[in-house]
Amino acid sequence: MRQADVVIVGAGSAGCVTARRCAELGLKTFLLDRKPAAKIGQKVCGDEISRSHFDATGLDYPEDNEISSVIAGADVYPPNLRNELKVRGWDEFDGWTVNRIAFGQRLLEDAKHAGARFKQEIHVGGPIFRRDTVVGVEYKDLSTGEKKTVKSKLVVDASGFAAVIRNKIDSPFVENRIAKSDIALCYREIIRLKIPLAEPEVARVLLGGTHAPRGYAWIFPKGVQEVNAGVGVAGGSGQGSPKSLFLAFKEQYPLFHGSEVIEGQGGAVPVRRPIWSLVSNGVAFVGDSACMTNPIHGGGLGPGVRAGIILGEVAKVAIAKKNLSAKGLWSFNTRFQGGFGRRLASLEIFKRLLTDVSDADLDYGFQKRILEAGDLMAANRGDGLSMSVVEKARRVRRSAGRLSLLRRIQKTTKLMKKIDKAYANYPHTPNGLERWISNVQEIIDSAVFV
Repeated sequence: MRQADVVIVGAGSAGCVTARRCAELGLKTFLLDRKPAAKIGQKVCGDEISRSHFDATGLDYPEDNEISSVIAGADVYPPNLRNELKVRGWDEFDGWTVNRIAFGQRLLEDAKHAGARFKQEIHVGGPIFRRDTVVGVEYKDLSTGEKKTVKSKLVVDASGFAAVIRNKIDSPFVENRIAKSDIALCYREIIRLKIPLAEPEVARVLLGGTHAPRGYAWIFPKGVQEVNAGVGVAGGSGQGSPKSLFLAFKEQYPLFHGSEVIEGQGGAVPVRRPIWSLVSNGVAFVGDSACMTNPIHGGGLGPGVRAGIILGEVAKVAIAKKNLSAKGLWSFNTRFQGGFGRRLASLEIFKRLLTDVSDADLDYGFQKRILEAGDLMAANRGDGLSMSVVEKARRVRRSAGRLSLLRRIQKTTKLMKKIDKAYANYPHTPNGLERWISNVQEIIDSAVFV
């Protein structure tokens, strides 16, 4: 490995899809990962992905052993675990929980079949620069101990939350400081239940409470009698470790009584909008390294594969034009940030509402249906919480005991629409980035709902 068109650091879902698309378009593509090949796909995750991401990208649906369970709905619980919202009947929510190893192996094989060259057990130390442009990476082959370099026209950081390339770049385009409150520390277990699930096609998301203060818990089916369950809490919140919170939750929740733990592991995931710019000179960021996750629950499979397809196409054009500057790669920003990134940014506003309001307010909102299932789906689409005049009147009557909660929901709607509009108008050149950031930061700073 001495010279490539594209070097991709990290063979997770986003990295593999990026590699596949680059190779399909005729680019000499190297895909590097620290893991041995047999462990590609292994990650602490909820394992859920919506059908809509496959429809949007043209990727083949999961099949056979790649599928753990078909998902066709969700129950969303407030802190007191009563009066849950049953989210059913929305096609865009339908999808699967996947076997991450089997699914990851398929994505890797797809990339290799397209022509990408994969190297396992590679520890990437950092980027190589020529002046202010990334022109390759230095790495250590863990199987031999040899230290080497590989030059490339484009380096892609798909290394996950560790962001081993992004964190070593000093550039006005690159956002390196991620606030602790924008990071979810997670612990999850794969659990075999004593009793089969009554609804093995329904996921459960549990908000706040003593089980997940200023965070969330999840129970995602992985079959009739197996689940992926865990807790995620904001970093730096001082609420206890995710593992201790989850173990306490598991003791109290009847579903887990008499269950058997297959495996357990912790991790960290960004729960915020994507980083301001997804590119700099000679480099692009995709997946968790670019904070491309759903801010509500940290799911990043779908956003990562969407971005990977776009990035492969942008790389092809930039290399053909011999312009790998931030400006030459800028259409990755406009296509993703102005597209699916709008939804992720809107969801950050909604996440701030859910984490700022008290448990008592959330319990009341669910009980009186001040929040409804349709609101959750509208928020998930990035649409805000649009209500007719009649619907507003109905909710005012329901919220007579807590009008302040309704006012905060209405404020959330306005800010979600405002940030969506800002992302729809993402600057078309790097020159407009500073002013755009200032505008978006003002919206985010005003998203306080205590």
